[in-house]
Amino acid sequence: MANIINNKLTADNSLVMLIDHQPGLLMNVKSMEPLALKNNLLAFANAIKMLNIPTILTFQGLGGFGPILPDLVRIFPESKPVNRTIINSWEEPVIRKQIEASGKKNIILAGVSVEVCLAFPALSIQEAGYQVYAVMDISGTWSKDIQDWALTRMVHKGIIPVNFTAVLMEILGDNARPEAPAIYGALSASWGLPTFIAEYSKQ
Repeated sequence: MANIINNKLTADNSLVMLIDHQPGLLMNVKSMEPLALKNNLLAFANAIKMLNIPTILTFQGLGGFGPILPDLVRIFPESKPVNRTIINSWEEPVIRKQIEASGKKNIILAGVSVEVCLAFPALSIQEAGYQVYAVMDISGTWSKDIQDWALTRMVHKGIIPVNFTAVLMEILGDNARPEAPAIYGALSASWGLPTFIAEYSKQ
């Protein structure tokens, strides 16, 4: 599979994987405020569900980090989270088969921690010939320095860092689409503007 560089993200060519968003990991994030990360994550998850982007959830049940966030599971009731022991999620056979079978060229990843749970599969998936996007504001780690070092490593290998709203807006593409009001509604929870968005939508 040839590397796809600068390929526009669409619902047809993209797959999302959310890695190890577990309380025991999130509570120790220092690269951004953990609650902001969680709010961003749930806004993103609600929006990609509305855009019908296939999504893989995975966590490490044996790490002592707690379950995957219940709110995340509720958003994707049809997606059975993959409980793995392999640290690099690309090396988990169940996940690798799902990605390969999807036929998607763009793989959008986020995870905790950035330098391990995000970077390891990002590097492996990119090497396998996909284009990987790392969503940095729904990922986190134990310090800003650690995140910067991991980001440098990923960018050096062609992985594209993005924020979650950029991903959603690129896939949405047109505010005239019928999904747009629901997408902005999901985003308003993260932006902290639900009342203003609701009132503006009445105009």
